[in-house]
Amino acid sequence: MRRRRAIPKRKRIFLGCEGESEQAYGRFLNNLAELSGVKVHVVTVNLQPAGDPHKLAIKAIDARKRLEREGGFVGAALMLDIDRLEELPDKGRRVREILIESALITIWQVPDHEGFLLRHFRGYEDSILPRGKSFDPLRAEWPTYHKNMAAMDLQRTLTIDHVRRAEKACAELTELLKAIGM
Repeated sequence: MRRRRAIPKRKRIFLGCEGESEQAYGRFLNNLAELSGVKVHVVTVNLQPAGDPHKLAIKAIDARKRLEREGGFVGAALMLDIDRLEELPDKGRRVREILIESALITIWQVPDHEGFLLRHFRGYEDSILPRGKSFDPLRAEWPTYHKNMAAMDLQRTLTIDHVRRAEKACAELTELLKAIGM
């Protein structure tokens, strides 16, 4: 009689995403992990409509609780643009408290997703551009970039070396990569 080989269960990581671009980035990280032999499933959840960081934080917490019923998570994170915090009456103090209480690794994209991606390129690791000013420099580094790229499109340009460069300026990205197993 032939023995069945048990397939190891993949560890699950929750990633709340402000929009499609962040979802694709989460899938991109999942693909990188797979290529390096890490058996993981990054569960990306689009929290649209984007905008209010407080509402997005609450939606992420609720989504994680709902999805935990299907199986636990070994890590949980949320990707948010930092530029919207200044618009809140308390400048984001309560949002930050909620996220700390919920133990969500919060990857603050400075000032937005394009600014976050720009930090993946040599010479821009510590770059902090004003709101709305990161798209053009990103396109100069990455001429084929456009909003809402698919994970496979990201992977045609970005490598693990790019991610390692970005994590030097983003400790929360390092936390997420550790949770993933990278």
